[in-house]
Amino acid sequence: MNNQPSEEIRNPELVEAMRAMLRHDNEKTRGHMAEVLMNARLLSPIQQQTVLTEKEGPSTRIKFEDIQNTEGDKYYLAFTDMNEYAKWNEDESHNRALIMTMEDFGNILIRNINDLKGFVINPYGENVSISKSLLLSLLKQREARQHASLEN
Repeated sequence: MNNQPSEEIRNPELVEAMRAMLRHDNEKTRGHMAEVLMNARLLSPIQQQTVLTEKEGPSTRIKFEDIQNTEGDKYYLAFTDMNEYAKWNEDESHNRALIMTMEDFGNILIRNINDLKGFVINPYGENVSISKSLLLSLLKQREARQHASLEN
């Protein structure tokens, strides 16, 4: 998560990789999309809540927005750019988003004790779901490759 303005987040290569996978779903297109995804930075809408505690005073708690599919499964939201974010935020009631990497999503999905299945990218566009298990597998593979390259 970093301080780059949301308007600067664009992922044309990821959008094209998702579209290619949706047109021709095979090992090659899935692999390419996964590769591009691992380097992407996506927008994830949040709600901020101020919580008052007696001892420490006010603190801010962040809640990530989620969406539910027709089967009742819940996913965190992720958007490739502000145009996709706007499709979800039609009423403009959500004005906060964090810029997230795959490691950020992985950390949240591992830590949070909830029933979320993963995250969905551009739910009103390409609508590609990344399950918790797939993301954790991709992160482990990347870590193994990085570790192997350090040993060589």
